[in-house]
Amino acid sequence: MIPEQHPDAHLYDAAEPIRGLPARLPPGERILWQGAPNWRHMARYSFHIRKVAAYFGVLLLWDVISATYDGALAEVAGSILELIGLSCVVLAIIAIFCWAVERTTVYTVTSRRVVIRAGIALPKTVNIPYVRVDSVDLRLRGEGHGDILLTPLATDHLAYLVLWPHVQAFQFRHGRPLLRSVKDAPAVARIIGQAVGAVVTAPPAAAPVMAGAPA
Repeated sequence: MIPEQHPDAHLYDAAEPIRGLPARLPPGERILWQGAPNWRHMARYSFHIRKVAAYFGVLLLWDVISATYDGALAEVAGSILELIGLSCVVLAIIAIFCWAVERTTVYTVTSRRVVIRAGIALPKTVNIPYVRVDSVDLRLRGEGHGDILLTPLATDHLAYLVLWPHVQAFQFRHGRPLLRSVKDAPAVARIIGQAVGAVVTAPPAAAPVMAGAPA
């Protein structure tokens, strides 16, 4: 699969010798796929923007019906407008955050590891070697997009806040990093699964340690 071109790739040329990676690949390692979350799917499925909009819609409808029934629509018009404004602000925050995550995230799948470079304010890089991965799971969403979850070995503990939002929700004690809302998720999961299988069945070697470091 040909790596996708990240919209802000030119911004990282000076800081990253290879886009999404803090250093050049060691001999024998190669990039199999690169991509980023789709912000629209992330907003819909991870941050439930439609449910949030429906919630505010129900509140607005209830206020309008109640005020109309009581004959006090004019008196509560101001509060209704405030609720409309609040709902717009909340929905805008969710959308802008997801857009910013897409613009600042690069998922890199190599022949030896998965690398997550992310962070809106403070970019960071998290390496997940295949020898430290217990299983790979696919959670399909809509239109071929989905989340790819990597379960680390039981002895490994990843910082939830360091990985968020690229981690399974509410798994605070044993975080499961994930590639969130990626395009062609089944194909990407298959690439990772094959790479993990190739590493696991390879002759034993010194196992790298899973690590997160500033980019």
